[in-house]
Amino acid sequence: MKALGDLKKYKAFLLTLLVCLISSTAFAKKESKELLVFAGAGMRLPLNEIGKKFEKKYGVKVVYDYEGSGRLGNKILVGQSPDVFIPGSDKWAKILKEKGHVKDYTSVAYHTPVIITPKGNGKVNSLGDFLDSNNRLVLGDVKACAIGGASAAIFKKAGLEESKMNVRAKGQAVKQLVLWIEGNNADASIVWKADAVQSGKVRIVDIPEQYNFKSIIPVCQMVTHKKETNEYIHYLLGIEGKAIFKKHGFEVVE
Repeated sequence: MKALGDLKKYKAFLLTLLVCLISSTAFAKKESKELLVFAGAGMRLPLNEIGKKFEKKYGVKVVYDYEGSGRLGNKILVGQSPDVFIPGSDKWAKILKEKGHVKDYTSVAYHTPVIITPKGNGKVNSLGDFLDSNNRLVLGDVKACAIGGASAAIFKKAGLEESKMNVRAKGQAVKQLVLWIEGNNADASIVWKADAVQSGKVRIVDIPEQYNFKSIIPVCQMVTHKKETNEYIHYLLGIEGKAIFKKHGFEVVE
């Protein structure tokens, strides 16, 4: 009888242990919901805010990898797989779509390039001043970030040769360029207007419309079968998501 009682206790113990294991596994799966989003460094502020609000609303954590769009695009080409990719222009969206990594993408906002200088530094007031060898410049790396390609296109439209400019360094991301100008490490750069506005520590010089252009910010859905991915993109492109972009100085796609 004692042996039978011990056996029943042992079975009860095993059953309790099994229930605990199943519950903890289910809980872990529930808690481990998260999305990986590759995004251009110039969108850190709006996307961080969107990520926090999305997590609060849906219980899904958004993990961001911020770098220059070129560096992120190349990560995808060599096999890394984010749930969503938001580059600083549609250049990489087109490349990845052509290579079969992206089925489609939707525009959320625009980037507009501007010239920035340190506050109190009046040496650069136009694109033409970029040809003055006395002016120290820092520009985005064409291969690493979207602003690099934008700057190159602007120079081409304006008939300016970068080889004749006093370029001291090439940045890997737009935030790096802003920091260099904030620290008075150069006389001028070209960055996205939203980053310049967010800084508040630089002087902004608009680029004439005939030489400038708006760069589309695309939202690329890399994983199509995941419910959380669809929810995130829907939230990002919705009224609340676009309002956050607008709050941080972006012009949104209506």
